[in-house]
Amino acid sequence: MFNVGLGEILIIVLVTLLLFGPERLPEMARQAGRFLGRLRLTTQDALDQLKEETDLKDLNLPDLRIGSLRSQARDYVRELMDVEGQMAELEREREQLKAALDAEQNGDGPKGAGDGAAAGPEAGTADLAPPPVDPEAT
Repeated sequence: MFNVGLGEILIIVLVTLLLFGPERLPEMARQAGRFLGRLRLTTQDALDQLKEETDLKDLNLPDLRIGSLRSQARDYVRELMDVEGQMAELEREREQLKAALDAEQNGDGPKGAGDGAAAGPEAGTADLAPPPVDPEAT
């Protein structure tokens, strides 16, 4: 978090030991621990309140927790940036829609030749999603 190494920690401990003495050092460490605990709880409460107020429960967001917030954000961004996976999923949906439209047009074509049912396939496709856009055409 602060990118503090072992050497820096030893220097900080040594300076605090010299400034405050060995008698007061354990009590100061307890107070610092309590302060960090309260800070963590306050931050978690603020995140929970923010999540409730903005009504983010309906969105597909990771559960916001302080301890693993960085890794959760990294995983969420990785999932959003998975363009190849999203493109593969869109391609599968495109193929399914294309197959459904082809089956509908081939199945309804011969039966509606002369009885005014020529508008049948167009009326049937109005209920479906619009035809997929060919990515190579754009």
